[in-house]
Amino acid sequence: MVYTLYQAESPWEMVKIDLPDAWETEISEMAGDHMPALTRQGLKKKLDSPCGSLPIKQLAAGKETAVIVFDDISRGTRLQNLAELVVEELLEAGIKEENIEFLCALGNHGAMTRIEFAKKLGESLVSRFPVFNHNPYENNVRIGTTSNGIPVEINREFAESDVRIGIGAITPHPLNGFGGGGKLLFPGIASITTTTGNHQKKKYGCMAQADAPAMRKEIEEMVEMAGPFFKIDVLYNASLDIVDVFAGDPIQEYYEGIQRAAEVYKSRPLKDKDVVIANANAKVNEADIAILTAASCLKKTGGDIVLVNYCPYGQVVHYFSGPFGRKACGRQWSPMGEELEHVGKIICLSPYPDKYSTLRFGDVNGTRRVVWARTWEEVLKLLEETHKGKVAAGVLSDGTIQYF
Repeated sequence: MVYTLYQAESPWEMVKIDLPDAWETEISEMAGDHMPALTRQGLKKKLDSPCGSLPIKQLAAGKETAVIVFDDISRGTRLQNLAELVVEELLEAGIKEENIEFLCALGNHGAMTRIEFAKKLGESLVSRFPVFNHNPYENNVRIGTTSNGIPVEINREFAESDVRIGIGAITPHPLNGFGGGGKLLFPGIASITTTTGNHQKKKYGCMAQADAPAMRKEIEEMVEMAGPFFKIDVLYNASLDIVDVFAGDPIQEYYEGIQRAAEVYKSRPLKDKDVVIANANAKVNEADIAILTAASCLKKTGGDIVLVNYCPYGQVVHYFSGPFGRKACGRQWSPMGEELEHVGKIICLSPYPDKYSTLRFGDVNGTRRVVWARTWEEVLKLLEETHKGKVAAGVLSDGTIQYF
């Protein structure tokens, strides 16, 4: 049985895996994998009918400056068409081209380069407009304090712009239920102090929960302090096709969007597998999410995971929760532990072996066997060491955004 997995970072886009006939294999795809992609005209129609807000052109009328905030390279959001449409609306509203700028909502990730800006926004926009990285350690302004005492600090450039527009995505999130909405601001363009307060004492396990976890309630309180903000959230599938868009007030559009997201990302559960092949594409450089999803599908007595991840620039630098040495780390670094106790090998199928990612994937002190394979044939040889004959296998079309 041959199955193809979409990898946007692969030169060929589709990665073929040839599953042995002796295996009993189940494929788990998202409902969104079978939904049609929106056309540019369809995207425009969504922007023209926002919820809880006037359309962009009316919001921008009579204003002088505008900032467009967008998610970073760790997200698979295809931004170019939407960003171009937003620029057209701003220009038609009378804002001068030299007064429009873009701001990358890095959160606490490493800064993006021009190459990555062009990958997200398109060469034309990067050539015409200034594009800035957010800095969580500098140039943030205090706008208030939450009800539980968290200081709220946000990017100065955003705070001082007349028109503020954000483009991101709603996808399942292990702490917030779903990403999207106000998360583009908090932690996207918040200070490290605000992010630390918002993330403290929050537990994993909220993946795709529609009822608001504690983190989300805090974020919504912060968003209210931030003032007027027009948010655009897309929903996409394993091929990164945009299948729906919600726009308008960042809280109202978000709650409409997550109802639809629950349908788009829902997947048939896999249980009691010996081997799980997990694609990591939408959040290609936060591939550890796919490992956790795959681990939940294995037998309690144990099994192996194959991670398909063709990311040439490796896993994202995360100043808040990443490792910076075997004994140096961000303030909330925590290697994967209990959730992987039943996992045998984690085989990373990638042309770009990366020992730093080995740490990110749970092999901090050599306690877990994370191994790299450049070809599918190498993967099969590694699996044959422990799996022979009848094998219960599962495949996830994109373990970074699927939920069961």
